[in-house]
Amino acid sequence: MHMRSAFGLTAGLLALATAAGATEAPSNPLDALTGPEIDAAVGLLRAAGKVSDATRYPTVTLIENSKASVLAWQPGQPFERRARVVYFQGGHLFEADVNLRRNAIDSVTEIKDRQPSILFEEFLGASEVVKKDKRWQAAMRKRGYTSYEHIICAPLTVGPVIDPKYKGLRLLNVPCFDREGAVNNIYGKPIENVLAVVDVQRGKVLEVVDLGVVPVPTDTPSHAYDPATSSRNGFKPVEIVSPEGPNFTMDGSVVHWDKWQFHLRVDKRVGPILSRIAYQDGKDLRSVAYQINTSEMFVPYMDPAQTWAFKAYMDIGEYGFGALSSPLEAGSDCPANAKFLDAVIADDHGKPLTLKNVVCIFERNTGDPVWRHYEVFTESLESRPGVELVVRMAPEVGNYDYLLDFVFNMRGEIDVRAGAYGIDATKAVASKTMADKLAKDDTVYGTLIAPGLVGVNHDHFMSFRVDLDVDGADNRLVVDRFVPRALTGNPLRRSLWQTESAAVETEQGFDPSHDSRWFRVESLGRKNAMGNPTSYQLMPGHDDISILSADEPLQRRAAFSGKPLWVTRYHPEELYASGVYPNQNAEKEGLAAFVENGESIKDSDLVLWYTLGFRHQTRAEDWPAMPGLWHSFKLRPHNFFDRNPGLDMPSVKKGQ
Repeated sequence: MHMRSAFGLTAGLLALATAAGATEAPSNPLDALTGPEIDAAVGLLRAAGKVSDATRYPTVTLIENSKASVLAWQPGQPFERRARVVYFQGGHLFEADVNLRRNAIDSVTEIKDRQPSILFEEFLGASEVVKKDKRWQAAMRKRGYTSYEHIICAPLTVGPVIDPKYKGLRLLNVPCFDREGAVNNIYGKPIENVLAVVDVQRGKVLEVVDLGVVPVPTDTPSHAYDPATSSRNGFKPVEIVSPEGPNFTMDGSVVHWDKWQFHLRVDKRVGPILSRIAYQDGKDLRSVAYQINTSEMFVPYMDPAQTWAFKAYMDIGEYGFGALSSPLEAGSDCPANAKFLDAVIADDHGKPLTLKNVVCIFERNTGDPVWRHYEVFTESLESRPGVELVVRMAPEVGNYDYLLDFVFNMRGEIDVRAGAYGIDATKAVASKTMADKLAKDDTVYGTLIAPGLVGVNHDHFMSFRVDLDVDGADNRLVVDRFVPRALTGNPLRRSLWQTESAAVETEQGFDPSHDSRWFRVESLGRKNAMGNPTSYQLMPGHDDISILSADEPLQRRAAFSGKPLWVTRYHPEELYASGVYPNQNAEKEGLAAFVENGESIKDSDLVLWYTLGFRHQTRAEDWPAMPGLWHSFKLRPHNFFDRNPGLDMPSVKKGQ
């Protein structure tokens, strides 16, 4: 079954995932594994006696061919197909690399002292075992519950395991909610101060934490439209349409739009991966990026109570953005002119699943011109409409829905955007309003957003892996600093600024700076018509970084979140900002470990890692459902072209 919800609350949530049937053979070496390929990889392991019916599979995913071979490949040529199968067998964790072209198992390695992402059946199992525990039942009786039919338990990953008594165990922490009367929001009635610690492999509750009774809020929230309470007047439809059909085409998994082309696949862990992004510049198809995708998501909450302190999720490494992708709805999630795509992943049993309508691709007119100028002396107006292409996916991680957008425009730019939607994580408190006696104490770590409910403050840090290949893989990272200069002896000016540019020569993370600076990836082998090296600039949007202390255990494994930007030399195995296995891990892995050796990146193939961070101080307007909050960064050509790349767009005359 498809783990559509991070909590795996009910099998009814899974109706939109179906067993994958026959699919077309892959036509590109970067295509995601097909259903038959997933079956073949697991079948080879079964035939070799490595797995059995009891085996469980956190991951079955594509091992990409070498970058050099992918870049050299031409359509119609054969290519290798390999799968990495991560599986539990007999209480042990293994990685198997399987060659699907040769029908051979290349290697099987046991992974010690690490925990992979959570299985769907582990969520369901942890929920059920808690309700059978006598200690938990006693805690419920103290709160007036003798029947559990309306109690829903929501297992959560536990963060880094530092308590020796829990070392080596596979754990979930399980809080619960009263869902009586709830339809679309189960978070309004948290059963506060109770937490069960579950060993999921043994199906056993290890401990029940009970910090004392807090009244369960009485209101049942809903964000469904209610005409009886709405004060909004009727609203005429505003639509995005393509009356003559789309301007984009798809050749297998390769998308073509305007002068852009790129390969698209969905990965169970990181979600959408865009590869081999190129721009058709006259007769030249020019490389911009080899790959862009999310890498990790760190969400730490700011409440020190025992039932909250562990909440610092790695939403990608522990749960999986692809696994949690939710179906998109035409007309609201995506406009009516969108094309919807399915994705295939492997389930807990190593069987292929088709996730329906989890990606949409669409064009939209932004309402802003790509460029314009009105010349007053000749009364000439030249203006071009701004149209862009959007690739969108919506992972649903428990109470949060994220929208991921990769946006291409006619200016040669790529906008990468993340929108936070969904519902605040809520904590039950005694206070009904801020006038209550205990309100000050109840809201130390958040905001009273409804009677008896605090939205707890937290952060979101999403790391993007940006493998720019600007006119090829031989690049360098340049920092442009804008430096003020004092002028003397000039009666007209006393100051100005100049640009100081310097190449970065070693792997590192960059601290935040109040200096004015830009980062560019510059080609070593190509210059534009004016003789400037071609480059692409990474333009950050508004972002935050983690301000947790360096010795904070939660921060140690999420060290990437402490810096806005990192640069590493390209290594095909360095894919995740928090390391391969962040679940329960207390060690420093990922980016912080990658850069420790200070490896040279001088004149080499390099990768940027951008931290898109935003701080969430909760507010009343977030309840009972949050309006979207968007953050982004942009990849912008800098002397990549000889002139404005949108200049050759024809004008649109009135009436057309």
